[in-house]
Amino acid sequence: MHPPHPSDPASIAGHRLLGRLGAGGMGVVHLARAADGALVALKVVHAEYAHDTGFRERFRREVDTLRRIDNPWVVPLVAADPEAPEPWLATAFVPGPSLAEAVALHGPLPAPSARVLGQRLGEALGDVHAAGLVHRDVKPGNVLLALDGPRLIDFGIAREPGDTALTATGLVVGTPGFLAPEQVQGGERDGLGPPSDVFALGCVLAYAVTGHSPFGTGPVDALLFRAVHERPDLDGVPDELAPLLHACLAKDPRRRPTAADVARGLAGPAGHPEDGTPGPGAAAPVRGRGDRAPGSGTGADGTPADEAEPSWLPDAVTRLVAARAAEGAALPDIEPTEIDAGATGRDAGKGTASGSDRGTQAASRPSGASRGVPGSPSVSRTSPASDAEPGAAGTDPAADGPGDGPAAPGADAAAPGAGGAADEGARPGRRRFLLLAGGAALTAGGAAAALSRWWDDDTTGPATASGAGTTFTIGLQADLTGEGRRIGAAQEQGVRLAVEEFNTRRDAPFTLSLLVRDDAGDPRRAVAAAGELLADPSVVAVIGPTTDAAAEAALPVYDKALTPLVSVSAGAVKLLVLGSRSFLQARPHDSLLPFFLNAHLRGTARSRSIGIVHDRAAGDHAWEIAGSLSRLLAQAGHPYVPKVISALRQDFGPTVDALLSGGADSVVFAGLHDRGAALARTLHGRGFTGARAAAHGLLDPRFPAAAGEAAEGWVIAAPVLDPAAHPGAEKFTAAHQRRYGAGPEPYAAEAYDAAGLVTHALTRLPAHRRDRKNLTAAIRTTAYQGVTQKLSFSQENGARTIDGTGVHLWKVAEGRFHYVGPAQHVVPG
Repeated sequence: MHPPHPSDPASIAGHRLLGRLGAGGMGVVHLARAADGALVALKVVHAEYAHDTGFRERFRREVDTLRRIDNPWVVPLVAADPEAPEPWLATAFVPGPSLAEAVALHGPLPAPSARVLGQRLGEALGDVHAAGLVHRDVKPGNVLLALDGPRLIDFGIAREPGDTALTATGLVVGTPGFLAPEQVQGGERDGLGPPSDVFALGCVLAYAVTGHSPFGTGPVDALLFRAVHERPDLDGVPDELAPLLHACLAKDPRRRPTAADVARGLAGPAGHPEDGTPGPGAAAPVRGRGDRAPGSGTGADGTPADEAEPSWLPDAVTRLVAARAAEGAALPDIEPTEIDAGATGRDAGKGTASGSDRGTQAASRPSGASRGVPGSPSVSRTSPASDAEPGAAGTDPAADGPGDGPAAPGADAAAPGAGGAADEGARPGRRRFLLLAGGAALTAGGAAAALSRWWDDDTTGPATASGAGTTFTIGLQADLTGEGRRIGAAQEQGVRLAVEEFNTRRDAPFTLSLLVRDDAGDPRRAVAAAGELLADPSVVAVIGPTTDAAAEAALPVYDKALTPLVSVSAGAVKLLVLGSRSFLQARPHDSLLPFFLNAHLRGTARSRSIGIVHDRAAGDHAWEIAGSLSRLLAQAGHPYVPKVISALRQDFGPTVDALLSGGADSVVFAGLHDRGAALARTLHGRGFTGARAAAHGLLDPRFPAAAGEAAEGWVIAAPVLDPAAHPGAEKFTAAHQRRYGAGPEPYAAEAYDAAGLVTHALTRLPAHRRDRKNLTAAIRTTAYQGVTQKLSFSQENGARTIDGTGVHLWKVAEGRFHYVGPAQHVVPG
């Protein structure tokens, strides 16, 4: 949970707002407390979308859907007003994590847990289908985990089968990777129905026990293609679940079981009759609908949920769920922010309510809920700079950082919204300053000076005030012992050099340190490495990881802690579509590289027909390069010869023969260095003399070493330069030579710039706002000129600004790579 935004009202329709659970372009989900004291998730649509008749109709349908379903494993509707100026609905709050978060943090679920999950979701979907509806977006993010079972949420696109009123022609509705073939193929009128949800349920269960979708990850086109044409990857699925999952994932919807069939198939044996607990491989007993109110913490007999039945989840996940539940139970009510006619000074505040709550309300703070009282949870009254919409309305967090006195860097691991401990006399935050300044008549002179002191001294914990004696830590997560160790080592040298140089500055406002963790490029180790870095409260930002796989695994961990993660070498576009609030990709993503390859081959090389070799052994990287280049050439009407190589193929001869017979006079390889060397040798053996090119997957000394003479002349387009040959990088190159006794390897200068970016943003923040949360927004809203490139980012997803720069050409000559210079992204006219 995140603190409320300064513009949030104190309450909505009698629901007191406690914080934000999430925010997007179309609305906000608040955590709120109803009049009866129950916690609810309150979804509110932005006013501008409320005027869109199609969007309002979709919202009405979600409300209607929830009203028609009565199932303990579906989050129930508590209240709603779809006709309000800003439509809203409230559902019971489930404090547990989503299935996606639990798997990311603690790995796949064991088979018994998956059986319970599948049985109860099957029952939930059975009731959805019995109500004549289809959910259409069953995915790990829409399944919340509670101590007594899962909860299915988000019925925003649910509707009756065959109803196409809200679907535009050609639009795929749902989440790629969890979509049935008939959804992908546009079967809105021809068979989209309950079997589509069963297919998605099969994907969810496969994800739960393996940690990945049965159709992999990557660009949307790839996911959709696999769902329609390829067999699901069920490697790692327990034998006891495999037959049922294969049935759920049948391409033909008529061959799939019903949701009720899935529930019955997973119910298994009754368990141990002597104590009623589930036996090995059996699902936990399902309670009747009157046994427990969904989302409540007690069973029918009044016992706590964690005592009413044995836990159906692994211990680590059970502890996570219990901790979230405890945090929710500990949340205090908050006072309205309207000005009390009798309130003055620090006890006055002003805010706005909406709907039936507009009007003046007395400002009162419950006993024990004072902001920053030691031992009591507190909810900051302003949004952190890393909110879902950082830097909104043109604000510059570096110059006027949001937040109500930042928490210590590690505060996200504590109670939600904790702002740090301080004594009861803590000074009011910036929100109160703005409210007073805007709504109260302040006397000039002394009053203004007092307010100035409140603003200048607005701190809430020991880690928030910084000066020359304060030390902040930059974390580096890198592959130092795996396949990418050359790149990881180069990045460590670049970051370390930047930290050391900063500490030599006489005007340095604080001291920097560096904390390094090696993940060996392994996704499992990446999660652990991220946890270790975040455990140090002085770490305010992390650079890395080295590989796409490690970055994808670690990103949810950093995002949960709202800690900026600056990627130097990981460039998969999928990292930008995960909804992260703290990710920054400091290089052009992989799907942009084909623009530069296209310009080189059609411009410099003047190729008339381009052969494209898509090596499936390189996974999503190959798909991004080959797929994007194919689309570019098709749009331009330029001839090309595409060939796909199985990951199991070792002989490239037939592929090369097909390229040559197809008329290709140049070749692009979408793959990695080892198999690229094999292709190069085959081309060389056939006497091919045309242009040969690839992306950064071949920018590895092992490529020319393995290919030998066949590597000569290959051109590589990569998001990395040679600082020794780049104007403006002379000082960095000389400093690197002095420090390490050798010139910089690829990615050292880029990592040096990433550290410079972090330091630049941290320095510009006011001293008392230098923390993880504010730093994320400061980085996303700043521009920084480094020695290799100018860095600025999309505030929406953290992508590097697309400006036609940042990609460079390298060429193999005499057995080594030589830097050519910046690559062009447009084919010369």
